[in-house]
Amino acid sequence: MIVNTRRLFPKLLRAMKINVICDVGSMNGQEALAFRAAAPHATIFAFEPSPENLRLMSADSALRERHIEVIPLAVTNSDGQAEFYVVKADYSTVNDWRGMSSLLRRPHEAELLEAVRVETTRLDTFFADRWSPDMRVGLWVDVEGKSYEAIEGASHLVKNIQLIHIEVETSPYISADQKLYPEVHTLLRSMGFAEVATDGRHDSFQFNALFVRRDLSRAMKFKVKGYLAEDHLRFIISTTVRRAVRLWRKAWVGPRVR
Repeated sequence: MIVNTRRLFPKLLRAMKINVICDVGSMNGQEALAFRAAAPHATIFAFEPSPENLRLMSADSALRERHIEVIPLAVTNSDGQAEFYVVKADYSTVNDWRGMSSLLRRPHEAELLEAVRVETTRLDTFFADRWSPDMRVGLWVDVEGKSYEAIEGASHLVKNIQLIHIEVETSPYISADQKLYPEVHTLLRSMGFAEVATDGRHDSFQFNALFVRRDLSRAMKFKVKGYLAEDHLRFIISTTVRRAVRLWRKAWVGPRVR
């Protein structure tokens, strides 16, 4: 089912009573701030290893005031240090390039600014001394080709994770070494999760997928299905309207006369 997963995720945070949220690959903390609005009492961690993004986030008063804890770690399947490949970006504004640095080295050397050593962590390790049995965890994962490893590093936390929003790729355009969507999907199924929605077709080169636990209560499954149906209808209506506007412009406005 195709929906606007970015809009749906905060709704499910509220509905599923998520009390711990991890914004993994935060870039600038804006998603974390949106999560705070949806879950005012949750503990929110924003993980970001890219040095300039991290500097700007650490100085951001909005994140401090809303009690977003900025974590200077790269989330993966091992603890220690690793090379982090920083791409060229304009840090004076919000743009996609700011979020494209990765633990994977991109094939286009012209895009690379520098390689830096960063600290890495498994989510299992990070939560080892923060764990409590009543934790209901939501994960937002956007780590430029390292989604599989980020999830693999949370295998001991799996019983607490209720909801996952994850960016995946269907072709190795970030790195020839990256794990692709089918492998991420298989891993999450083996960990007890079911995919309920995406924001694009499964043959898109990159899209976001939304997973929930398969063992949700019957009442919660019914609630999730209700939100999915509502947002899918919204997606159909907005897509139909945009298509109608394009056709109208083509039919009545026509090509611009020089």
